[in-house]
Amino acid sequence: MAIAFGVRGPEDGCTGADIGAAEQRLGIVLPEALRDYYATAGRHRGMMDAGFHMLPPDKLRLAGDCLVFCEENQYLAEWGIQPADGASPNPRVSGRARNTETWYSEASKLSGFLIHVATWQAVMSLPERSRCELPEKRLKTLEPFLEHIGEKQLRSGGHRVSFIDRHNRLLATYLYNSETLYVGATRPEALEAFEARCGLELDTL
Repeated sequence: MAIAFGVRGPEDGCTGADIGAAEQRLGIVLPEALRDYYATAGRHRGMMDAGFHMLPPDKLRLAGDCLVFCEENQYLAEWGIQPADGASPNPRVSGRARNTETWYSEASKLSGFLIHVATWQAVMSLPERSRCELPEKRLKTLEPFLEHIGEKQLRSGGHRVSFIDRHNRLLATYLYNSETLYVGATRPEALEAFEARCGLELDTL
């Protein structure tokens, strides 16, 4: 995510003491994938709160037995880990609308969910942002121009997929449920060139 936020340093991550205190307060052990995210970016404002609102360790909470670790930025939805999945180092993620009781499956792997959260945070933090509707069947047409973020076994099984163009300093994330592609770049020329290469019509955000 250096394209959006620059090179991160140790001060951007939570300490082991921060994470341990949260585990002691809640009486649980956090999944390895979530611990890694906090250790890398748990004190970085952009990575924690630029679209999704990732709860820092001291704000983690239980909704019944479900560990809630992320909220939609307008607090309309929340995401968590069910107790049955919590023993896995890379568990399934569940989501629900706020003020409802029903949880649904959001991603088969926590690592995949976090990869796409981080990409969304980065796209929303870039100075140049656009979007367009893109039918899922056309998604493969982007592959010659973009590479996937994260290894397949870590990022698969979610409602989003994320991409990067390192040469042109461009990031993109695709939402399957709305069939919408969001793209962010450091320069308007990068978005214009991407639009021309892919034959898309981007709308500025």
